[in-house]
Amino acid sequence: MVKGVYTFIYYLLSPLMCIRWFFKSLKPPKYREPFRQRFGFVKKHKSTDLWFHAVSMGETSGAISIINKLLSSNPELNIVVTTTTPTGAKLLLENLGDKITHYYSPCDLPGSIKRFVSRVSPKLVVIMETELWPNWLSYINQQRIPIILANARLSESSARKYSFFKDASKSLFSKLSKVLAVNEADAQRFVSSGVSKSNVEITGNIKFDAEFPQANFDEYFPYWNKEFVWIAASTHHGEDEQILQAHKQVAEVIPSAKLILVPRHPERFESVAELISQNGFQFSRRSERSSWKESASVLLGDTMGELLFAYEKSNVAFIGGSFVDIGGHNAIEAAYYSKPVLTGPDYHNFQYLFDSLIDIDAARVVIDNQQLATQLILLANDNIEAELMGEKARAFIDKNKGALEKVVTVIQGTLPKV
Repeated sequence: MVKGVYTFIYYLLSPLMCIRWFFKSLKPPKYREPFRQRFGFVKKHKSTDLWFHAVSMGETSGAISIINKLLSSNPELNIVVTTTTPTGAKLLLENLGDKITHYYSPCDLPGSIKRFVSRVSPKLVVIMETELWPNWLSYINQQRIPIILANARLSESSARKYSFFKDASKSLFSKLSKVLAVNEADAQRFVSSGVSKSNVEITGNIKFDAEFPQANFDEYFPYWNKEFVWIAASTHHGEDEQILQAHKQVAEVIPSAKLILVPRHPERFESVAELISQNGFQFSRRSERSSWKESASVLLGDTMGELLFAYEKSNVAFIGGSFVDIGGHNAIEAAYYSKPVLTGPDYHNFQYLFDSLIDIDAARVVIDNQQLATQLILLANDNIEAELMGEKARAFIDKNKGALEKVVTVIQGTLPKV
């Protein structure tokens, strides 16, 4: 019943989605989304060993790690990867190129998913994290194709939402052949939501296994070599004002302090630039070399896929999405680069990660811009404490490696033999 209502509403909204996808299909090649692929019109494959689905950059990064590991032992695998966003597609193609076939993900209409599956003919479907679509799962399950949910996370708030539709949720989750959860808490929530306990395995978070490159900040922004630099990463609407207020307070005590402000979504770059200007800061834009100047107090990170450069340069990292009701973002990259981590109070999307970092004093919670400024000033004036926090953060990352090998082993064991 619930699935039928959902599909009916999806049909009603499909004309609006068509308009949106049509205009996206007119964009420059770098950002273009082939309109037909959204309805399952892709080339006919004789057979596909694996279909991976990832939403955007975070999930795609995890998929890339798994695919590289699989191909290292079996380079003949035929792999199709779907992404939802152009940023995910860009990251995928830059890292894997013609080793895989990429399509934009089909919409969750019965005809679209049936068409896509019949043309791609996957033997196994691997969905990254928690991207669950009712019609997808229903049809794939009907075709007796195993479905693995890899690096699976289910926050407490998401589990509560699923509980409002208990029977429908149980039906949805029962379609999953394997759930490879990142930790015990997530595993328990999947079981409570309807996944058979025997189908849930705790493998850890594959993002701990990522080997990030040694970044060269001079290629990103060739200034600020001795100043205290902090980053506000992946910020959302409603946070930037608080970030800038905190930076004002820090600059009153440490006039040479610098801020790298990186909004989560590119469509906000212009509005954030205006906000920085309205707050009276001299600033540079990463995307505009003509604006670069050493005297800038703020660098607007208005390019995609370059966050690692900014983390490498920073002394302290504030993770956005946590001053507003978003649930925070991943702190693994910051911890990997041995940065002290600060977060707002709302980090439920990464509860286990932040709770673990907080427990060992590698991360701290700040309630508002005043507390944020206080912690930044404290860490700027105490290099020993800042370095110790950063070392603890990196040690936690190293301690939790090993998930990638476990996930790959499960996929290899589930992949039907020819």
